[in-house]
Amino acid sequence: MVGRKLLVEGWRGINHSYAMVNQWQILELLRRGLTIRFLDTPFFRQEWNSRNNSGGFDPAQTTAISELRAPDSDEPVDVTFRIAYPYDFSAARSGRLFVFGTSEDGVLDGMVRDGLDIAQARDNGVHVVTPSAWSQQGFLAYGFEPEEVSVVPHGIDPAIFRPAAPGDRQRLRSMLRFGPDDFVLLSLGSMSRNKGVDLLLRAYAALKPKHPRLRLALKDSADLYGWQGQGILRTLMAGPHAAAFTEAVLRDIAFISRNLNIRQMQALYVAADCYVSAYRCEGFNMPPLEAAACGVPIIVTRGGATDTYFDPCLGQTIESRIIEDGPRRALEPDLDALIACIEAAIAAPQATGGAAGSRLVHDRFSWRAVCDTLQDVLFEAC
Repeated sequence: MVGRKLLVEGWRGINHSYAMVNQWQILELLRRGLTIRFLDTPFFRQEWNSRNNSGGFDPAQTTAISELRAPDSDEPVDVTFRIAYPYDFSAARSGRLFVFGTSEDGVLDGMVRDGLDIAQARDNGVHVVTPSAWSQQGFLAYGFEPEEVSVVPHGIDPAIFRPAAPGDRQRLRSMLRFGPDDFVLLSLGSMSRNKGVDLLLRAYAALKPKHPRLRLALKDSADLYGWQGQGILRTLMAGPHAAAFTEAVLRDIAFISRNLNIRQMQALYVAADCYVSAYRCEGFNMPPLEAAACGVPIIVTRGGATDTYFDPCLGQTIESRIIEDGPRRALEPDLDALIACIEAAIAAPQATGGAAGSRLVHDRFSWRAVCDTLQDVLFEAC
């Protein structure tokens, strides 16, 4: 890697998933001695900023990322790598061109800057990097050939996302007001419909009368999108499922909306007993992987993006069926199957996850392992 030069055009300094992936990759590639130049791409929303939407990295990591400079006007680079939104398929100033992207529902409609079509993208030498086989399908539907779309999964930092000692875990649970006998389900994300939080709330409400120590913690991304978990709950309570949300059910739902740094996120994971993502469509879905790295059993939808990293030792998968709406596609997780998965986790909390699950994720999906693949993709012809 020494002597090779990479130009990254993208986002840094905030906690959007694209920016987080970008920054983790940068830190690993810098460790390898790669020379990196950086051009900041405008954020998708003008109000996003590093003060209100901080990425939460440690000071030394933040400094390393923020000190990257733009290339000189005549400075050549070996590879240009774009990781921002909308996707920019215009020609690169120099070097081979790679564009990172995700396709959650199988189409790229409205997601490409200036509406460049596949012919223009191909003329400009675009090669796509996407994190899952599910996401890859959207770029193939756009017109890219399989050899023009590389699947490179995301990763975790084993030094941070790891199990906690029993004493530390109990202390964290106490701080979050989780009792020693509580069984805590955790889910986090933007709280958009594709995350399936409505299904999780319904499953929790159905199980709560039978399992009075069951708790639910929802961490939203309100700082980025403004959507809070309470909004999903209010919608459910205004519809045909209202009767399920009794006072006892509502009392044990915890909503977390404030921004957390990376180490606080690890603390939230290890305080939980099970991470649940009954998603309908995702590009990759990082949180279950981070939770699994912390030794937490996970429950995820079967057949989607998480198939990229799921292993039976990590937890369980929810049966689902594909829903198609023209070219768009999504999964619909089976509610009864979700309930059964949660009950199985309650009945045998040590059956999956733990040290074995954490070790598998650390071995296969550390940023070091992931960037071995990314490095080969970016520099294979250099």
